Amino acid sequence: MKLAAIDIGSNAVRLQIVRTVENDPGKEPVKKIEFVRIPVRLGDDAFKHKHISKEKRKLFFKAMAAYKLMLEAFEVDHYMACATSAMREAKNGEKLANIVHEKLGLKIQIIDGKKESELILNSVQHLFQKDKNYLTIDVGGGSTEMTLISNCKIINSVSFDLGTVRAFDGAVKEKTWQTIEHWVQHKTAGFHPLEAIVTSGTINKIAHLINEGSNVAVFTADQLKRFHRKVSKMAVQERIEQLKLNPDRADIIDVSADIYLRILNWAQIETIQAPANTGLKDGILLHLYNKHAK
Repeated sequence: MKLAAIDIGSNAVRLQIVRTVENDPGKEPVKKIEFVRIPVRLGDDAFKHKHISKEKRKLFFKAMAAYKLMLEAFEVDHYMACATSAMREAKNGEKLANIVHEKLGLKIQIIDGKKESELILNSVQHLFQKDKNYLTIDVGGGSTEMTLISNCKIINSVSFDLGTVRAFDGAVKEKTWQTIEHWVQHKTAGFHPLEAIVTSGTINKIAHLINEGSNVAVFTADQLKRFHRKVSKMAVQERIEQLKLNPDRADIIDVSADIYLRILNWAQIETIQAPANTGLKDGILLHLYNKHAK
């Protein structure tokens, strides 16, 4: 069986196609067939103007048309397309989703922060160990989802209007920062020692750069601080050339590191895991697997 997840984020639109494999304990239940990422950056319009412009709408429609063809070419059995903060904030986000459905036959679910958090959590729950405390952190382009876990149980979960594209565009209010700081300090009090499990494409790329290209997914807050100081001094073109980054990631990578550092500092966390194959698209695929393949 073939499954596909379409993650319509504030920075990029991603498609991942997988096929299910025989359930072998200790192994992944699916194997990746194809992954495509198109940097539409819907958040630029949504967060500044609360409206997705004609130019962005055209680019988004082209991306979705391409994904529709890929779903057909790969003969995908089941798919799920989820749109997050940019489309849920844009006044014409729902209208755009309806147009895609009418013209392409692709159904887009504009999910709220709670649903987004649940799907992300699905992708990392296998990492939780008994008698340990975790704070999962997913900093996307427009929103940040966090869940406090203790002894494999959810203690608290939240979604904030804070993300890399939103911050880069200067669309984060000071009150939002204060609210997040209060939530992190208040909710994590009494749950120490605490480890972070971080997801999102940008933080995975940062982990890869910190660990010099190895597959090690663990790093420290001090290592992240040093990385942030280094990239903050680099021009965007230098980041593209020296760190081999795509332009749409090069301009926000320091912003992403800064957001994670603030949260880690407020939560007094030093150890960080950035596991591969986690995040919204992976949570969507797991949801589809549990629904159709089990």
